[in-house]
Order: sequence, then structure tokens, then C-alpha cells
Amino acid sequence: MNDEITSTMEELNFLFRKKWTICVLTDLHLGSKHFQDFNNNLPEISTKVLHQTLNELEEAGLIDKKVIQDKPKTTEYALTEKGRLSKNFIKEYYGYIASISSNSSDEEEILKRIMEL
Repeated sequence: MNDEITSTMEELNFLFRKKWTICVLTDLHLGSKHFQDFNNNLPEISTKVLHQTLNELEEAGLIDKKVIQDKPKTTEYALTEKGRLSKNFIKEYYGYIASISSNSSDEEEILKRIMEL
């Protein structure tokens, strides 16, 4: 394999192994764009870890961060083209989890989430 592909695979493997990466990307695909949106939709994630996850996604080129200088100053996050390409992967990921889940209510919740994407 060429070095660029290997490097990209290593970077994405590192990123997607992290607990909150897919959750935050899913939230972006579902329309969240402000820090508070993520905080409300993912109450289990600490603000420190959320900041770290958003920064890592930005560094990986999956999202853009835009500071809006209105009063009050706000920050918006948006998927880049590279980030939008993750949608099919995420749908497959949730589909796989639903197919191996032994809990039917979990499966229903996962399938509902897939349909929202």
C-alpha cells in the first residue's frame, strides 16, 4: 500500500476508535452545528472531551470551525466534503450494531437513528 493511504488509514483508525467520534459526526449529519447543540444531544460527554473531539475532527479535515463575530460571539461547526463522506460509513456502522444487538429496543433505537441520517 502506498504511504499516503497507510497514513490516512492510521489516522482514521485512531479517530474512529475514540468513544465519541461517531456520535459527534452523527450529530453533525443530523444538523447540529453549535457546541451547545452537541452538549444537549450528548449529555453523557463532558465539555472537555467534546472540545477535544471537535478539535480532532477539525484537525482530521472532517469538520470546519467558523467563529461568527456577532454579539454574542458564536462558533459553528460544519462537515467538510471529507466529513460528509462519512455518512455511508456511519449508516453501515449503526446497521451492523443493530444486526448483532440482542436487545430489540436497542435495535429499534439504532434503526431509528439510521433513518434520520
